[in-house]
This record gives sequence, structure tokens and C-alpha cells, in this order.
Amino acid sequence: MDLIQLAVIAALGIALVAFIIARQKREYGKQLSQLEPKKKPLEFGIYTVEEVAKHDKPDDAWIIVRHKETQEYRVYNITDYVDEHPGGESILRNIGREATEGVYGPQHPVTTFLLMDDYCIGKLAEGEEAKLGR
Repeated sequence: MDLIQLAVIAALGIALVAFIIARQKREYGKQLSQLEPKKKPLEFGIYTVEEVAKHDKPDDAWIIVRHKETQEYRVYNITDYVDEHPGGESILRNIGREATEGVYGPQHPVTTFLLMDDYCIGKLAEGEEAKLGR
């Protein structure tokens, strides 16, 4: 291989890396734009599994998620996010019940967990964890 061929290969490699970086920056920008709160924070409450189960429709959607750090079960009203969810209707699979496994799936970027705080409306009442179907 002569020097010109090496230079061409190096230039193509640099161009490819620049393209990948630019694409990731665009994706990151899209994710960050979702973090801007669109409404006032909701009131924090204590809920039972039965109360959450009543909110199992796309226009009234709540989920229960076990917080990774505190291990407490939190309740989220995701109704206003259903139409914005990049994964489409997959967000509806666990409405009205525990959705921990789906929320922490590999398909979600780190920014998802920052966004979720805007939708947290409370936590599960003491002893309610036993009622979750695991």
C-alpha cells in the first residue's frame, strides 16, 4: 500500500467518525428536548395497587416502577406522555400495574429516568409491594 492509499483510508475513517459523532449529538439533542417540563408538577400522594389499577387506559395511564436507587415503588401518571413515547404503543403494555422491567429495559436512554421525575405522582403505600404480581 502506498502513501496515497493510506491517506485516503485515513481521511475516510476520519469522515466516518465525524459523521457518527454528529448523528449522536443530534439524537442527544432530541432526547434533551423531551426533558423540558410541559406542565406543573403533580401533587405527591400515597397509593394502593388497586387505586393504580383503575388507571389502565391510554387517556388515563398510571404505572408503578421500583426506583433503582431507593428500591421504593413509585407511581407515575404517564397519561400526557403516551402520545409522545418514541416506542409508540409499547408504553401501554403495563398501564395500571407494575412496569419496572419495561422501564429499565435496554431500549431506554439514560435521559428517560430524568424525564420520569416529571410524571411521578407518589409512591406505593406501605405493604402494597406484596400485592404486586411478580
